[in-house]
Amino acid sequence: MKEVVRFELNIQKESLAEKYLGLPTNVGREINDSFQFIPTKVKGLIGGWSGREASCAGREILLKTVAQAVPTYSMSCFLLPVNTCRKMRTAIANYWWGSSADNRHIHWQSWDRLTQPKYKGGMGFRDLKLFNMAMLGKQWWRLVTKPESLCARVLKGRYYHDTNFMEATRKKHASQTWRAVLAGRDVLQHGLIKRISDGESTDIWRDRWLPKHFTGKPITPGDGQEVHRVSELMTASGQWNEDLIREIFFPVDAEAIMQLPIRPRDGDVWAWEPERHGIYSVRSAYKLLDKKRRQEDVEDRPGSSSDGVWRLIWKLEVPPKVRVFWWRVVLEFLPARQVLCRRHIEPIANCEVCGETEESIRHVLMDCTVAKEFWHQVKMLTGVKIPIMHPVTWATDFLTDICSRRDRAIIICGMWALWMKRNKRRHGEQSMSIWKASTWVRDTAFDLWQILHPAKEAPAVVAEEKWKPPLLGWVKCNTDAAYYAER
Repeated sequence: MKEVVRFELNIQKESLAEKYLGLPTNVGREINDSFQFIPTKVKGLIGGWSGREASCAGREILLKTVAQAVPTYSMSCFLLPVNTCRKMRTAIANYWWGSSADNRHIHWQSWDRLTQPKYKGGMGFRDLKLFNMAMLGKQWWRLVTKPESLCARVLKGRYYHDTNFMEATRKKHASQTWRAVLAGRDVLQHGLIKRISDGESTDIWRDRWLPKHFTGKPITPGDGQEVHRVSELMTASGQWNEDLIREIFFPVDAEAIMQLPIRPRDGDVWAWEPERHGIYSVRSAYKLLDKKRRQEDVEDRPGSSSDGVWRLIWKLEVPPKVRVFWWRVVLEFLPARQVLCRRHIEPIANCEVCGETEESIRHVLMDCTVAKEFWHQVKMLTGVKIPIMHPVTWATDFLTDICSRRDRAIIICGMWALWMKRNKRRHGEQSMSIWKASTWVRDTAFDLWQILHPAKEAPAVVAEEKWKPPLLGWVKCNTDAAYYAER
């Protein structure tokens, strides 16, 4: 066949480049080497950022918008090896926790938890393996919705000419392209559903056709049933045969079938259930896979019972880096000596400033002599005073109505300044004086509040002009005129 094509197209010389449009052209069984360039590129990008002092919020933006976007095109065409995804994940996690792709720092939270949404206690990073699957689902969606396309006809003739696309299997020595397409089909099987019209092509017991109903199929056992197609459940006028349905199915199935609308179109069609418009999207597919993964994970994750706390953190009216800081405070992801001692990293947990037996996060931010002096200065400048809080739940108490929104912003910004001051002192660097730190807190919180809550300008009052009589001894002549510009 290859020689026939060369002869018909008059191809004199064959040349196969290593890459075409950024993708490897010759992907064999050993695919790890074929995609090694992706983690290498990600590490190169992160290596260029390592010399810059970026805040946690800045690193988050760089990772989400740049580093995680590098493999997107490759993921839409191939199923990347697990090792490739692991290398990218390692580089991203190292930079997030330590500002470098290679240097090892404390990873306070596992990667699986970091990939949880922010309202679940994570940071919303992308799970690369699940995202790869969601991207490949789009390829299979095109085969489902456009079976007459050239790509669909070529794949059908090569891999599933004797069956339909949902029952196709992986042949021996199948190409990496076909393996990737089959991986996308696994994604679609979780959300693909039939929209019923005439019911002729929909199997009652094997196809998903009941939206938001358990697995999308009837829970009534199908063994020994005489009906197999959805069309057999309809009357001659195209409506549901209620008597037959209630006779065959369990009540919960019968109610779901009777509520299902019959669409006036030619034949049943496949649709993507998570989207209202029925069209596949990578975003909804990723959410579906992530939700399924969390349901299978029996480990108790942070945020399972306190989703409202995380939502409040990310709605704080403070700079983004301060929001990330407070997320770490709530989860105790800060290297205070008491925390490090509990993790067997530091031998003792005492405070180096005031000699307290335990330097906890609360101690650094509220109880240390430096903190008390700082908060006294803040009170003198702003009038804000730290309220009395529970010694255990103090970090989440700030997110409630224990103080006003403006006071909350000033207090949390102040705690961030205290933590930065403590870190510089610990590493032998020059830190801001208490006066400068408290002034910075006041100005930062005030400026941000003014931006988020601009003062509403009073509408200008336009005085209505009324006709007035002329002064005594004067004659007033009122005239009106008009003209045409084109004349």
